[in-house]
Formats: sequence, C-alpha cells, structure tokens
Amino acid sequence: MNMRHYVHKTDEARRGLIIRLGLSRAFRPGVVSTVRCRDFHIKYQGEARPGNPLRIDSAIIELGESTAQLCHIMTHRDGRIAATVVETIEHVYLPEDKVFPWPERVRDAAMAFTVPLPLPAKARNIKANDPHLGMSLSDLDAAGAAIIGAGTFGVSETDITNHVTMGSFFGRTTSTVAWFRDGWPEFEDPAYHETGMSAALLEMRAVIHNYPKNGDAYAYLPALVGANPYTREFVHNLVDPVSGKSWVSMQASGCKFDLNTRKLVKTSETELAELGLAMKPGVKA
Repeated sequence: MNMRHYVHKTDEARRGLIIRLGLSRAFRPGVVSTVRCRDFHIKYQGEARPGNPLRIDSAIIELGESTAQLCHIMTHRDGRIAATVVETIEHVYLPEDKVFPWPERVRDAAMAFTVPLPLPAKARNIKANDPHLGMSLSDLDAAGAAIIGAGTFGVSETDITNHVTMGSFFGRTTSTVAWFRDGWPEFEDPAYHETGMSAALLEMRAVIHNYPKNGDAYAYLPALVGANPYTREFVHNLVDPVSGKSWVSMQASGCKFDLNTRKLVKTSETELAELGLAMKPGVKA
C-alpha cells in the first residue's frame, strides 16, 4: 500500500482512542473542540498490500496539559509489525484556533491507556525530537531547493474542521516524488523499472507548521541531504506559494528496493558519488 494509506488508517485509530478517553463528540460535524496531529513519525517495518487484514493497537505515551504523545502499532494477522507511529496531538478550540487543556475526564481515563514507548516504535534513522524549522519558500530557494510539484488541496483532503489531514500531506508527497531526479536518478533509466527495481520509504517524520484548508495552494520542494550504501536521507517541504510560509516539513529515509525479492538493494560507490553532487545540505526540515 502507498504510505498515505498507513497514515489514514492511523487517523482512524487515533479517533477511536480519543473517543474512548471521553471525547465522544470530537469528530462529529459542528464540534467546537477536537484534536489534531502536529508531529507524526512513522516506520514501515513489514509491507502491507491491498486486502491484507491489519490491526492497530494504540496507547498514550505521555499526556501533557493540552497535548499528548500517542503510539500506534500496526500488525498483520500473523503478528508481524507492518508499521509503527509515534505522534503528538493537540486539543484545540476551533472558534479561536487555540490549544487548550484536556478536561478532567480525559486525564482520569488516560491512566488506563498509558504505556512506556515500545522499543519497535523508537526512531531509527531520524531524530524524533529535533525541532523543525519550517523553512520559507525564499529560504528554500536560496538553499538550492527547487519546486518540482504544485497543486491545490481539495475537500477530500480535509477533515471536519476543513483543515488538510496528515495523510493528505503524505499523499501529495508520494504522488510527486517520482519526478525528483536529484534523489532518484535511477528513475530516468527505463531498464531500472523493467527489471523490477524501485524505491521504498523506510521512515518519515512530518511536522505541521501551518494548517492549510480546502482551496489553499501548495508548492513541493524536496532535497537530498544525505546518502550511504543502504539509505538516502531527504527533506520534503510543502509551502504556501502565495505567502511563502511553510505548511509542513518532512524528514524521510528511503532505499533502493527490489520489487521481486522485496529486499533493500545497496547503492554503489559510483552512484553515491553522483548523489553527492546533488545534495543540498542547506535545506533543513
């Protein structure tokens, strides 16, 4: 499945947990308060395909005054982990777009759902707690990043608050990244695909800086910032082309992938040298 589907399934799991914590109306039309995701880290550990039965177990890692860190473990029927998610959500009062404290009933209920961070969910190639800058369009341009995609968010990409969902950010990224020659020069060679070669996302962290709504435009600027024989490290930025402000910044770790063997393929020294010429170290998440 495309990575956006894992994120959309996590949206469902989050809603289920929040309802069990006592906010039973948080996702109904016309609500004045709800929760939204601000920081989302995912590791893909055992690929899922359409039709595969999946289960998600969700828990609270830490409950703050008005925010919470949640963990979701997605597993296959046989118990293999498909993906893990650690995310930070916030409790928001919609009329004023302000974060505000959890009610006492949520604090009381949270105790039964709180666990230590499971080991499989810990970050591997990405630093989970580093602050994201959310570079502006002008700063990204100065750092050498180029716009390779653009569009306008539609109603199907928003939630009941009319804000674009995390899954939609992931979707817009994956639908355009194949055009990113600096990061994946192999895609220019038809033989690469004909022999069953592709690429795979291993891990990604996204931080929302501003929430776009239905009808807002975006520009997509990716950058290759690191590479080794096993992985390539990227920063993806979606920005508002009108104001220049950042919508979301993403750190990503990916690899060459053989679709026939379903295994990672190492990058050669020659390929690494070519990638080194395309790196943009001034681009930050």
